[in-house]
Amino acid sequence: MKSILFYGPEDIRYEEIAKPEPKNGEVLVKIIYAATGGTDLKTYLRGHPRIIKEIPSRFGYELIGEIEEIGMDVEGFRRGDIVVPANTAPCFKCFFCKKEEYSLCKNLEFLNGSFSEYIIIPAKIVKHNLYKVEERQDLDSLCMTQTLAVALHGFERSKIKDKDVVVIYGLGAIGQCFIKLCKAFRDCEVIALGRSEHKLKLAQENGADKSINISGLNGKEIEQTLKKEHKYGADVVIEAVGKEEAWQNCINLVRAGGLINYFGGCTKGSSINLDTYRVHYEEIKIIGVFHHSPYFIQKAFELIASKQIDMKNLISEELRLKDLKVALEKHRQGQVFKILIKV
Repeated sequence: MKSILFYGPEDIRYEEIAKPEPKNGEVLVKIIYAATGGTDLKTYLRGHPRIIKEIPSRFGYELIGEIEEIGMDVEGFRRGDIVVPANTAPCFKCFFCKKEEYSLCKNLEFLNGSFSEYIIIPAKIVKHNLYKVEERQDLDSLCMTQTLAVALHGFERSKIKDKDVVVIYGLGAIGQCFIKLCKAFRDCEVIALGRSEHKLKLAQENGADKSINISGLNGKEIEQTLKKEHKYGADVVIEAVGKEEAWQNCINLVRAGGLINYFGGCTKGSSINLDTYRVHYEEIKIIGVFHHSPYFIQKAFELIASKQIDMKNLISEELRLKDLKVALEKHRQGQVFKILIKV
């Protein structure tokens, strides 16, 4: 089969490798679409400490496909089923799983290798985090179930209420999903902060009440711009960039008693300056939210399948598998939201 292999930073190759066979509890899926995302770009640029375990390695994790072969002891699925797998499944046994904090599971089973013609879905994911598509339509949107799932996790943890003022700082695919969820489930005011006009335009299409181009503005200027209309700041601020500068700027955008969701992951060892007086005396709530769980994957899958959330305007274009490097370079340049790789 044809596959993209990672050999090192910015070194990926389109090659032919052996087609795998499913073992007990596993299924072999012929990939229809694989979606690109921020983790793929990070992997392409610098590798990944948990996913890339050997060189060369397959990579990619978000997909929709058709079951071609089934291993022994698989229940509930059959050949020909269209399925959407999550990229992980928790162990349900470790310290964190027993507390139902599944995104923190110490033994997450990872799915890796969606930029290929075929992929093996591990037994644990088959058992706990694989979803069957009942109707052969909107396969492109359902391919992005995981993107919505991680945003849904962040949305639910942010405790947004009706009439809240919500700032979304960062307008990539995840930031856009936050806007979609806010407007679908809350009567709140959404203010989108971004640095490119095409992302700001899409934010408005997704329902943002106001979009502000912060390109060229420093943190103080961003704060002043927001507080011209909202004197005390936002009730909820969601950081969806994953850069120290954005994290630093967000601390001054939230009102006393408000909540900051640091959703974008920065490089390990990153730090920001924190005014402890504000946090304590103004009762600012600060949370970090990571990844998803089977609950959020299932809920996101249902929201897309029922058309409660429309994901189609996040698809920037479709490319062939052999053109994956072109797709990732477009991500690096900030030109796209999601690219579907047609396998």
